[in-house]
This record gives sequence, structure tokens and C-alpha cells, in this order.
Amino acid sequence: MAAAEGDLIVSDTTDDTLDHDAAVTELLGALAYGQLRAIEAAARLIAVAPDAATADLAADVVNHEFGAYRTLHDDLTARSGEPSALMDAMKPFFDSYFDRAPLDDWFGASVFFALGLPIAADFARAVAPVLDEHTGELVVEAIGGRERFEEAAVEQLRAQLTDADAQARARQLAGDLLGRALTSYQEAMGHTDALKVLFADAAAAEGTSGEAQVKRLAMEVLTGHRRRTVTLGLENLDEDL
Repeated sequence: MAAAEGDLIVSDTTDDTLDHDAAVTELLGALAYGQLRAIEAAARLIAVAPDAATADLAADVVNHEFGAYRTLHDDLTARSGEPSALMDAMKPFFDSYFDRAPLDDWFGASVFFALGLPIAADFARAVAPVLDEHTGELVVEAIGGRERFEEAAVEQLRAQLTDADAQARARQLAGDLLGRALTSYQEAMGHTDALKVLFADAAAAEGTSGEAQVKRLAMEVLTGHRRRTVTLGLENLDEDL
């Protein structure tokens, strides 16, 4: 299901004017804006929740996403005098993903929070090792700290996968989410060399390139997504990516 490794194209040029600190700041700007959109997505859960108890859990999601945003934004502001400009630079890439998220009904929202939003957590965990300890922990805690809500979304989605039609719809929505996530990722990488700069030391140590490291990160995200779809019975282990 979804794109193959060869479908991901990353520019082979690196902007030498971007140093490591600037690359970290650009990354935080991207993640902070992504959190703004995550807040908006979580708020939309309340309207489509099937009952008050589920809507109450959705409110907890909103609170969590807002707290994560404040953490990222505060750190970004401490590093840059123009945090909004850094966030605006990444706005088109996140908007193209979130604007088409299937949040108009509870089924689609369950797919998004069980299989779509966790893509960001996979990304955070994959990029954390090339950040300093403080920033790595901050990013993982902010973006990857949704486990309780993601587990609840998985159970909500599992309860709705009652027949072949529901499974087919979930499979299609999940594939669309992953495809758009990879497209937005590729477009962002065409806009900034931040990740290639961040992975430069790892690339040098392994005798590879920044482009190879960025592609590897994308494949780690693909692997995490596939693991979740297999758990839900939407993919088989022996299927190729």
C-alpha cells in the first residue's frame, strides 16, 4: 500500500549557508506550525464524536496538542527573533496535508488519528538522535507524546472495521494520508536543506550522503505506518511497500 522507496525524490544539493543551529530552528518552526494544525484537527473531533464521553476525550487531545505547541513555540522563540516567519515558511506543506484530512465524520477522524497523525510521531523519533539531548527530548515529548490518544483512536477504528466495505474505506483513507504525507515531505525537502544539514554528521560517519539519510528517515516513517496498518488487519506482512 502506498509509495515505494523509489518514489521519494530528494534534491542532491545542500545549502552550505545553513548551519546546524539554523537547521534546528527551521525544524522547530516546521513542527510548531504542524502543531497549530494538529490543534485544529483535534478540535474538529468534538463535533463528530459519537457520544459525550468520546467528545470529552477529544477535548483532552486538544489540550495536549496546545501544550505541545506552546512548548515548541517557546523554544523556537528563544532561538529566533522571527518565529512566525519560520512557521510561515512551512505553512504550505502542512496545509496541503491537513486541509485534506478526512475529519468530516467519525470514521475518517478515527483513521486520521489512528494512522495519519502518528506519522508525525515516527518522524520526531527518527530525527531526535541528530539533535542535542534537550531538543531531541523536547521534540519527542511534544510530537511523540500522543500514545494514549493514539491507542484510543486505534480501538475506536478497530470497532468500526466490521465488514469488508469498512476495511476497504479505511485502507483507502490510510493510503491517501500516507501518500499526501510523503508528497508534503518531499516538497518541504525541496524548499529547505535543514534535514540534510542535521543528518550531515551521521552521513559522514556512515560514508553516505545527506540525501540518503533523508530517504532513510522517510522509510522509517513508512515502516511505522505499515506496522500500524498490519496490526489493524489492513495490510499483510508479506505485502511489499
